[in-house]
Amino acid sequence: MNSTQIACFLEVAKSLSFARAAQALYTSQPVISYQIKSLESELELRLFTRTNRNVALTAAGEYLYERLEPVSREIRKMVRAAQEIQRQQQQGLRILVRRLADYSCLTKAMRRFSDDHPLIPIDILTHEERRVRDLLSSGEIQLAFCYGYEVREDSKLEFLPLDRAFYYVLVNRDHPLTAFKYLTFEDLTGETLILMDTELQKNKDVISAKELERLGIGICYPSGSFDSMLLAVEAGAGFTVLPCGKAKRFSGLIKIPLKNVHAVELGLAWAREQDQEAAGKFVDTAAECWGKKANKKTP
Repeated sequence: MNSTQIACFLEVAKSLSFARAAQALYTSQPVISYQIKSLESELELRLFTRTNRNVALTAAGEYLYERLEPVSREIRKMVRAAQEIQRQQQQGLRILVRRLADYSCLTKAMRRFSDDHPLIPIDILTHEERRVRDLLSSGEIQLAFCYGYEVREDSKLEFLPLDRAFYYVLVNRDHPLTAFKYLTFEDLTGETLILMDTELQKNKDVISAKELERLGIGICYPSGSFDSMLLAVEAGAGFTVLPCGKAKRFSGLIKIPLKNVHAVELGLAWAREQDQEAAGKFVDTAAECWGKKANKKTP
C-alpha cells in the first residue's frame, strides 16, 4: 500500500465518485480505477461497490476510511511542519560581530553549533553602520555579538554576557605615551582625543565631555570612517580609546591599557519576540560552552 493508492482511495471514499476524485487529484479516471483495483488486490479486500450510476463504500472500505483519513491528515500536518523546519534551516543565521572583539568565545560556540546542526548555515557580518538594536528589531540579523550597553536599555532585546572587553589607549609607535605600561585619563591631559562614532561615545559611563574638558583633553572628529580615525592616530594627530580583546592588534599602532575604567560586557543579543528556533539553539550552545545560564525567553 503506497501513498498514491492511499490518496486515491481517500478521495474516492470522500466524494464517492471516480470522476470527481480524478479531478481533485489532477489525473485521469482510468488512473484512479487502476490504483483502487491494485489496492484491493494487494489488501485482498473489496473496498467499493460500483454500478453504472453509484459508488459506495463496503463495510471493510468504510472501516479503512474512518481510520486512514485522520492518519493521512496528521501525516500532511507533519510534512508541512518538516517543510517549515527545513525552510528555517535554509534561511540560516545572520550574526553581526563587532570587529574589535575577541572572537575566541564565539568561534568555539560556532564550531560546536555547526557540528550539532550541520544543515543550518551561519552568515557573519563584521561591519555595519546602523545600530545593533535596529538590526535586531527589524529581523535583518538574528543575533549580534556586541557590547552589553548597546542593547541593555531596550526591553525588546535579550543579552547573554559571555566575555569582557577592556579599554585601551591607541597611539602611533613614535608617540611619547608608548613609554607607559598603562594610562589613566589624567595622564592624557593636553593630548588630543580622536573620535569617530566609537564605543567611547556610545558608552556614556566611561567619561563625559565635561570631564574631558576639565582634564584639558581636546577632541577631534575627523571626517570619514572608523578607518580614517585609525589613520589619523597612526599619522600622529592624537590618540583614541577603544574597548577590544587583549589579543587584538592594530597595524602601526600601540595599545596601552586604560586604568580605572570598568571593562564592558561582551556577548550575544537577540530580539525577545523573534520566532527563530536556530537563534535559540545557538544561544544555548554558546551558554553551554562558557558555563553560562541563558536566562531568556526562547528566541
